[in-house]
Amino acid sequence: MEHFAYGAITPALALVLSFLGCLLGVFIAARSRASSGGSRARWLTLSAVGIGGAGSWVPHFMALLGTDVPDGVVRYDVPITALGFGIAVVVYCLGLYIVGFGRPSLWKVLPAGIVTGAGMAAAYSTAPLAMRVAGTVGYDPATALAALVAAVVGATVSLWCVSTVRGNRALGVAAAIMALAACSTHYAVMTAVRVAAVPSSGPVSGASPLALLTPVCVAACVLLSVLAYATVGFSVRQNTESEEELLRRARDMYSIATLHRAAAARHEERDRGKAAPVPQ
Repeated sequence: MEHFAYGAITPALALVLSFLGCLLGVFIAARSRASSGGSRARWLTLSAVGIGGAGSWVPHFMALLGTDVPDGVVRYDVPITALGFGIAVVVYCLGLYIVGFGRPSLWKVLPAGIVTGAGMAAAYSTAPLAMRVAGTVGYDPATALAALVAAVVGATVSLWCVSTVRGNRALGVAAAIMALAACSTHYAVMTAVRVAAVPSSGPVSGASPLALLTPVCVAACVLLSVLAYATVGFSVRQNTESEEELLRRARDMYSIATLHRAAAARHEERDRGKAAPVPQ
């Protein structure tokens, strides 16, 4: 298989999209720390959509556009291709729920990374399963095992970044590391794929990658916009709540000061009344 049929454009686009999705995902995960209970679970779920969906599966699909079989035709089964998106979001939900509640620790990150990494390897493996070619599609066992290890390492590093990193600059660096891990995992999985071509007299069924490009790009734009709106909206709401809290405290302090002045005035008036001479 050829993984760079259109040159560097597909891996570059995949890396950029992965960075944007992971960046929004880690910022949303960071915002979840200010919440608890069901509210934190909702933020972590949204973060899983960002990291697992926009940051992992969408770049995975963009990188697939550069995959080609020399002297052959590649088509994809749409439902199986879309299944990878659901798997990626679900496994990142599990991983983020494990590390996102309670205090972060190595004993939470490691099992969460194993579960999430194995799930991401499965999500990336849906593409070879969905491939329709004039031949058979299989895996090289040793390379597939190496890809699984790479997926586990990448997921563990991602979850560690999400649970421990603080500060906007550090979160940006974490998103870049996560994007590199996601794209590396994709190419590790796809390197394990082996295609054995056989003569075929009929057309290969399925959708072409270019036919899937438009709906996936539209879905990616909508997804990134929703995540960005959620991130900005939360920041604006948090700033508004902080300002309202400051105003409330200022009103309370003003009320207390007013009461103190009124009490002091009454005491002063009473003292003047006591000190006034009694008329003869």
